[in-house]
Amino acid sequence: MRLGAHGGAQEYGGNVLGLADEYTVPLYSQAEAARIIGEPANTVRNWARGYAYRTTEGPKTALSLITVAAQPFSQLSVPFVGLAEAYVIAAFKKAGVPMQRIRPAVEAIRTEMGTAEALLSERLKTDGSEVLFDYVVDDGMSSSGLAVVRNKQGVIREVVNDYLQTISYANGLVESFRPIRYGGTVFVDPRINSGRPSFVETGVRIIDVENRVAAGEPLDEVADDYDLDPREIRHVIDAGRAA
Repeated sequence: MRLGAHGGAQEYGGNVLGLADEYTVPLYSQAEAARIIGEPANTVRNWARGYAYRTTEGPKTALSLITVAAQPFSQLSVPFVGLAEAYVIAAFKKAGVPMQRIRPAVEAIRTEMGTAEALLSERLKTDGSEVLFDYVVDDGMSSSGLAVVRNKQGVIREVVNDYLQTISYANGLVESFRPIRYGGTVFVDPRINSGRPSFVETGVRIIDVENRVAAGEPLDEVADDYDLDPREIRHVIDAGRAA
């Protein structure tokens, strides 16, 4: 199966990145993806579709940044790779990097290095103000160090921000992540529970717990059934409502 992002972004597929089908098959609607990463639905839609805007120099177009299938907004159109890309963008934003620097940085990596999986790469970092990339010299063996993508100026590795520590990698690409807003108590992995956000401690889907609490069942009883801390459940539910 081959997926394409709207607006000219890179196409991805299991054969392209060497990923299993669960990483590339659509699992989420764009609205659901927005809830998982804690971003407004319209923001994620713009990342998926791109958008046009006017400037003093005339109309311009912002290309899409994340991988989606050609489906309506309300239907399943976002694979895990697209969700992971959106999460990385959200992590950069939360680290203080403005979109005016994120977008050209990603486009530069894709164009200059032919790195289709730019947003999924373990080599992508941030120092809180710029997007950094761990460039590799031509021999493919040694690294030339982190550099600011927009101008290739070298920076010190120690300034890499901790926000991306919530992401787990395999073979240099995003494998799973723990959404920042849940404080490390929730993980998203396409190989487990069809990619639905789940509690780290037990692997129980958040939606199953939320539905029982919403139905009026006492929080302590639900927590006991799933072997979870009631305070952890309350924190996750509150974080979901805030999003």
